[in-house]
Amino acid sequence: MLSLKSAPEAGATSLAELADAKLGVQVGTTSLDAVDEVIEPSAQPQVFNDSNDTVRALKTKRVDAVVVDLPTAFYLTAAEIPEARITGQFDAPGGDDWGLVLAKDSELTPCVDKALEELESSGELAEITDQWMGGQAGAPELR
Repeated sequence: MLSLKSAPEAGATSLAELADAKLGVQVGTTSLDAVDEVIEPSAQPQVFNDSNDTVRALKTKRVDAVVVDLPTAFYLTAAEIPEARITGQFDAPGGDDWGLVLAKDSELTPCVDKALEELESSGELAEITDQWMGGQAGAPELR
């Protein structure tokens, strides 16, 4: 969830506080399902054709906040909309999976798989994820 720093929504600490906000989402993404099923807004979210239209709607205050995936939110606040902030993150239906890409039949695949298994079983992967993609990185969790 992104909102302009000057907007009341920027200070939201719960999903309930966002139910009456004018929300925007991009068509063809999981954001609409996330808004409908998790936030349950009092008004239908505005749906935009592409990310440019969604960003423009936030910048021009046609919407109070937009819902995008977390990596996109980090990029938008750093590069395209520095006057916005990540209001928070929340679990969406289906969620997102992360992955690594290696060349097909790469000799590195077994080593990478083993390293990931060790990071996950030790809890270090969760710590890294939270540091760089979670609350510590500026994306508090909204419930």
